[in-house]
Amino acid sequence: MFGPSIKKIERWAQKGRIDKLDKIISGTNVEFRNAAFKALGESGSEEAINLLTGYARHPVAEIRKLTAQAMGESGAERTIEFLRQLVRDDDEGVRTAAEEAIAKINEVRRQAE
Repeated sequence: MFGPSIKKIERWAQKGRIDKLDKIISGTNVEFRNAAFKALGESGSEEAINLLTGYARHPVAEIRKLTAQAMGESGAERTIEFLRQLVRDDDEGVRTAAEEAIAKINEVRRQAE
C-alpha cells in the first residue's frame, strides 16, 4: 500500500515529515486529516507547532477546532496566544476546543512546577 494510512501518518509525525502531514490536512479524507492533526499535536516538535499556528486562521471552523485540539495535545506554551484568539472565534466548537486546550496546557504547567 503506497498511500497514507493512520500508522503511516503517526510514523511521519515521529520522523518529522511535517510536509507530508500538511498534504494530508489539505486532502479530502477526513479520517486521515483528523489523524494528521492528532499526530502533529502529539509530536509537539517546533516544526509541527509552526504548522499548527498557521492553521489557527483557517477559513473552515472544523480545521480551526482541530488546530486548537492539537495545540492542547502539544502542551506548547507558545500556542497559548493563538488559542486566546480562538477563544473569541465565531464558532462555538472552536471556542470550546480552544478553552479546553488552554486548560490542558495550564494543567501541564502546574504539574511541572
